[in-house]
Amino acid sequence: MKSYRVRVAVALAATGIAVTACGGPVQAGSAAIVGSERITSSDLNDEVRELRADLAANKISEDQLQLTFSLPQTVLLNMTTSRQFQELGRRKGITVTDREVDDIAIAQGGWDQFNKVLLANGIPLDEGRAFIRAVIVRNKLAQQSGAGQDQAAQQAALQKIIQEADSTVPVKYSPRYGKFDPQQGFVADDRFGSPAAAAAGGAAAGAADAGQAG
Repeated sequence: MKSYRVRVAVALAATGIAVTACGGPVQAGSAAIVGSERITSSDLNDEVRELRADLAANKISEDQLQLTFSLPQTVLLNMTTSRQFQELGRRKGITVTDREVDDIAIAQGGWDQFNKVLLANGIPLDEGRAFIRAVIVRNKLAQQSGAGQDQAAQQAALQKIIQEADSTVPVKYSPRYGKFDPQQGFVADDRFGSPAAAAAGGAAAGAADAGQAG
């Protein structure tokens, strides 16, 4: 099964991070459910604010990001991807040290430089280490699944891990943030309009739902 790929411009994950989702209802006030972990609309809104503050501090405009989806949708995709692969890694006994995370940043010119890479891909800096950890977990799992040196073997191993992640730690998105298609990502929905408009409306309305859900 082919899955939508969120492009992440880091050398370690040059082929991108795969994000897929399962259908089904989510709890009121939730932006997404990753396995048994709930990401609330309030959590998402907080991270969107964090990202915008990080961008402003680094003098990067939102227009410069050239994201495929709206900012809230991109942040949500990155949050769910990070949690999905970290949880799969925990279940399979994969460990990642702080040194391994730091080594990725050092290899890319240090944290100051690497933070700009994270921001360019819609990842708030307070989520950065967790996201890198998830990438390392995914790569370790792919290696265990037989990823070789050639691209075909690497893609086959990655696809195997994606399918395992989807079955073991399924992700469900609230339709408030747009309709999610496994092959294309967020797509236009007749009920919500364009993906960008859906997410913008969902971010505001989601805060009210979160308050009701407690």
